[in-house]
Amino acid sequence: MDLRKLQIFVTVVIEGNFSRAAERLHMAQPPVSIAIKKLEDELGAPLLIRDRKQLALTVEGREVFEQAQRILQQVEDLSESVGEYSQLLRGEINVACPSMVGTYYLPEVLGKFLDLHPGLTASVTQAGTQKIQQLLLSGDIELGVVTMTDLDASLEVVPLLSESMCVCIGARHPLRKKSQLCVADLHQLPMVLYESDYFIRQRLDALCAAADVVPDIRLQTNYLPLIAKMVKQNHGATVALTMMAEQEAGLFSLPLLPLEPVEIGIAYRRGRRLTRANRRFVDWLGGL
Repeated sequence: MDLRKLQIFVTVVIEGNFSRAAERLHMAQPPVSIAIKKLEDELGAPLLIRDRKQLALTVEGREVFEQAQRILQQVEDLSESVGEYSQLLRGEINVACPSMVGTYYLPEVLGKFLDLHPGLTASVTQAGTQKIQQLLLSGDIELGVVTMTDLDASLEVVPLLSESMCVCIGARHPLRKKSQLCVADLHQLPMVLYESDYFIRQRLDALCAAADVVPDIRLQTNYLPLIAKMVKQNHGATVALTMMAEQEAGLFSLPLLPLEPVEIGIAYRRGRRLTRANRRFVDWLGGL
């Protein structure tokens, strides 16, 4: 029995479909089916119940699946231990992240991690949290920074931080002397906002709808530097996480009542084996 057959079997079970497993493994579908059949022949027991609607595990298949995951993880751990012995972990971290978290939170933690592992590189893709969750579920990405509200049950998440929503304004904004704002204060207020596919915009829309409030939306964009520049030039206020005002010179934050804490974490698909670099990054973040 070779490890490749076990890897193929585990991937088929996780994907729940031979075609999707073949895509994940960069293989044609027939060799995937053949590998599963050979594994069943070697073990002398059927592992999968095949029908047109779904793929299910037999009792023997469930046991093999659990043991195969442990075996593959042990092999990866062994390989990683050898890499640690040589004091150089190699590979690339790949993570998708919303622009605000990517701009004001990720640089510090990612920079520290890369300093600890000079053999690693990183690739960061920008997207909204809903899009990131879709990419995680489809298997297109391994790691993604998401909000922990309405998170799909098939995703595993490591909490990172909790940030409150606030209204950011420029130094000469008429509301500058206020100590806080309520949602009613946003009625007809000129604003520059994220587009509707971003979580923070969706939360604002929900709060405004509940209070029958209609802001004067002057600009919608997912380009964060443009939002920050427009706010600094007093073309409108924006809704953001407090980290933006804390790190962006020339911006000032007003707490938005009711307070809306946003829980943020890094997620991956439950049962998916991560690359060594991504696994080490997740484990390191979990220990912060």
